[in-house]
Amino acid sequence: MGIFGRRPQVSRDRFKKAPPPSKPKSFFEEKSEWSRSAFRRRLRTASPSIPGTAGGLYTRRQRESMVEEVFPWERFKSHISESEAKRRLRELRGEEYKAGTGAEKSKLKRQREYLERELGLKGKY
Repeated sequence: MGIFGRRPQVSRDRFKKAPPPSKPKSFFEEKSEWSRSAFRRRLRTASPSIPGTAGGLYTRRQRESMVEEVFPWERFKSHISESEAKRRLRELRGEEYKAGTGAEKSKLKRQREYLERELGLKGKY
């Protein structure tokens, strides 16, 4: 209560809600296809944390070799488009299902989830 029995006037505009955080952009919203070197550079500077592990990290070389393993030159040539990346993620899911051992399955799953997260394609293929 104020001095004279009235409530003080409070400006309500100070208490407006903050705008929702912007969603992470898809890797391919900037360009429809990326050169292999730019693709590698982008993943080289990406977050090294491995999904599904408690503090596991991919080294820079592991991330670079993942690009060469998942997107081989013989098949994808010099540029990687969004449709090719989606198709390759679907194929990784199939390989994960067909893998023989649990270690191989978990390796493929971690690679797929890492690429989904970094490329912004989770649930879009």
